[in-house]
Amino acid sequence: MDNYFLAYHQLVLARIISGQTQLYPHQIKALLAIYQKACTGEMDLTERAAALILAGVGTGKTLMQALVPYIIAPWMRGRQAIFLSDNCTLRNRFVKDFPCDRQHRPIYERWLLYSLKVLPSGVVPPRIVELDASNFNSYAYTLHQADILVGNRQFLVNLVQRGDLEPESVGVIICDEAHFSAAASYRTIFSYFKHSLITYFTGSKFRSDSQPLPYIRYEEVEDADEFGKKAIRYAPVADYEFTIQDAWKLNPSPIKKLMYKEATSTAFLVEEDGQEIEYDPEEFLLKAQSDRAWFRQILLADSFCLPVLEMAVQILLSKRSTTGQPHAMLVRALNISHTHRVAKLLEENFPALEGKVVVIHSEHEQYDLAGRASVLLEKFYADEKYVIVHCGMLGVGFDHKFISVSCCLCVLKSMSPAEQEWGRALRKVSGAPASAFPEVTHPNWAVVVTHSALGLRELFEQFQHGMASDAIKDAPKDKPTRPRLIAAYEAGETVLKLSNTSTLKPGDLLELRVPVVEQDALVPKFSLIEELERTESLSAANAERALSQMSSNGSSNLEANATQLEIGLPLERDRQPSVLPWQKEVDAIAEKLNQIRSQRTYQVQVEAVLDGRQVQITPAWSDIPSGVEITKSRANFELPTATFLHHVGLDWQILVEGELISFSNYKKKTVLQQRGMDLDAEGEIVLGGVRLKDTLPAAAYDIFLKGLEAELATAEVEVPQSDRVVRLDRAKLEMQARYGSQVRSLVNELFMQRGLIKDGAHGCSLVDRPVQLLAAAIARVREKGHEPNFANNSTLLHSAAFGYIKEQTGCGWSEHQGEEEYRKAVKLARRFVLQLREQLQWRSWR
Repeated sequence: MDNYFLAYHQLVLARIISGQTQLYPHQIKALLAIYQKACTGEMDLTERAAALILAGVGTGKTLMQALVPYIIAPWMRGRQAIFLSDNCTLRNRFVKDFPCDRQHRPIYERWLLYSLKVLPSGVVPPRIVELDASNFNSYAYTLHQADILVGNRQFLVNLVQRGDLEPESVGVIICDEAHFSAAASYRTIFSYFKHSLITYFTGSKFRSDSQPLPYIRYEEVEDADEFGKKAIRYAPVADYEFTIQDAWKLNPSPIKKLMYKEATSTAFLVEEDGQEIEYDPEEFLLKAQSDRAWFRQILLADSFCLPVLEMAVQILLSKRSTTGQPHAMLVRALNISHTHRVAKLLEENFPALEGKVVVIHSEHEQYDLAGRASVLLEKFYADEKYVIVHCGMLGVGFDHKFISVSCCLCVLKSMSPAEQEWGRALRKVSGAPASAFPEVTHPNWAVVVTHSALGLRELFEQFQHGMASDAIKDAPKDKPTRPRLIAAYEAGETVLKLSNTSTLKPGDLLELRVPVVEQDALVPKFSLIEELERTESLSAANAERALSQMSSNGSSNLEANATQLEIGLPLERDRQPSVLPWQKEVDAIAEKLNQIRSQRTYQVQVEAVLDGRQVQITPAWSDIPSGVEITKSRANFELPTATFLHHVGLDWQILVEGELISFSNYKKKTVLQQRGMDLDAEGEIVLGGVRLKDTLPAAAYDIFLKGLEAELATAEVEVPQSDRVVRLDRAKLEMQARYGSQVRSLVNELFMQRGLIKDGAHGCSLVDRPVQLLAAAIARVREKGHEPNFANNSTLLHSAAFGYIKEQTGCGWSEHQGEEEYRKAVKLARRFVLQLREQLQWRSWR
């Protein structure tokens, strides 16, 4: 099949670059960063390099993901794109951005691809299949027709292990919430689709387990743990980054804005062994860091927590009543014990929250093994519950746009956990964008509520102003120091020990220039005259010509030099007068040759960066002394960023009445039809069935064509939208259900005929004494190695009817493709029912 994305690559790229879309600037920059990486060949090398886009919550990642296949289509080896998410909830969220009607055709005004004018009206939409485990066998045979496959990791890895998907057909894998992709199951998927390009989208640079993402280069950064203790971590190097703080600078902001509220109480009280003990906040933090067992057991006292909960609940309820929207709240507690205590305080002290609070303190309480949201989360999404109390288990990846209150009853001293917690409340909801001044009841103003003694105000201000948690400790220098070899290398070793590895990555080709020490006697000075005399290339005539050209140098020197040339003597080494007109060039060549002779260059390739001082290499077969400076080969130098202008003379295909035609031809035909003319099969203009060029003089026809070109340049033609079915999976399920009901109706009609089956559908007369067709159906079951176990006449007849269709067509019911095949299947069912009726009637007459 044709590559859908390649057909519209130039169109989409041209519209983005020329500003014809309504994309945000950051979305355009992110897409062009991916395009630039693909252009330089980095994404499709033998050593894979994935593109990475870091974009905060609510900044339009889903649309950017949908546009990636259009942008990098020329480098895709396969024609399909897989949109890979970590669970079913995220998978469903992606599919919801492509709503369809009952005939599974796109609702164009609700597709961002069209409403934001990335695809113009009339351009054919992509076909989408959602890889849903519950219905997969019913539409698996239509996968090859899809352009986009949308799947969650748990189910996709099963399909990979079974070999249900062709690895050559997938050209790109787009990972949502990519910080999850360090898991082994993701690596299994990437290894199976070994020729596919990979793009990552995420809002987080760090995983809680510090595992690196595959095919991404990392750099060392300074961070802090939740108690503010210094820690060195590794953050991925992104191709483009757009933070939450960047989003707030846009007008209007694409996400909620955030305000801060503090409650107070008489003291900082902690409950230990049932007693409330007052602590100084700094003393509490020191003890928490030194005694983790104590920290996991203690609670913040009820009298300390209640003022905070009261403020948070009041804000939540007023926001729900004012806006009429199902706003919700997250409460982060200190530990598991404190989580249950806070949930109890909410239900006992606030009657409006009775039965509305969910407790989550384990990842297993969020999603099942197939990645589906748990019953608790489903109730939360459905607004049956609207408060979640947790202790750090609902970070990056958890998403519900109506979370608008973040209540912190915990210790947060570094940006990473704070950004994860508060970021959950930033997804924009319907209503006016956030105004310049904070409004508690505004739908797009979120609120952080905490206790003043927890000292979160400074951290909140840093978060507001964009102090990123991944800032590098020492700012990079304009010209980074080149690494040097700090230990001698012995031939055959696979590790180089360097002064630093910060500028290196797997795949780099390194050049090591090693000095060659030789005695002067072994390296005679180069003399062009000696070389010419040795090869007898310097004749007397040539010498005379050279002497005449050099007359300006003085007669005494010329005579001496001429004498030496005539008798064939070499020039004195301590006197080097100019003898030949190209002597300067000769000296330059000699100097360069000496440089080459004094150094020997070795090339080694980096296979892996082991740490800050060591890299694994492809072995070299020569010893190399320490102190050698290392440079990257020019083969690895990045090309300068391309400057995109526009594409000229671009055309695209549109689907009209089931046929793909050129847009320019369609526009021309439409304008002519408005003038009472048309185009014939060969593209000639006709009027009343007669070609216009056959009736008009040549000069007049040329004038007409020029006028038509001028009109086409300014004419606005609305292209009819395609009626293309885009949800192949849904259409397949609906089709087999529709024709399946017809088969069942034919079978049920037999039971409605009086006296034909005397004990009816729920009897067992046909099971005990089957007629010929039914006996054959029972035999088919035995041939498969199963024991027939039909509960009644109805189950036997239905099984026999569908079994007869399979025997005649060679396909199971879900394997038929297209309306024509299902219509043939229904005809076979009708024939089966007629034959069965005859056998039943014959038996009743006997």
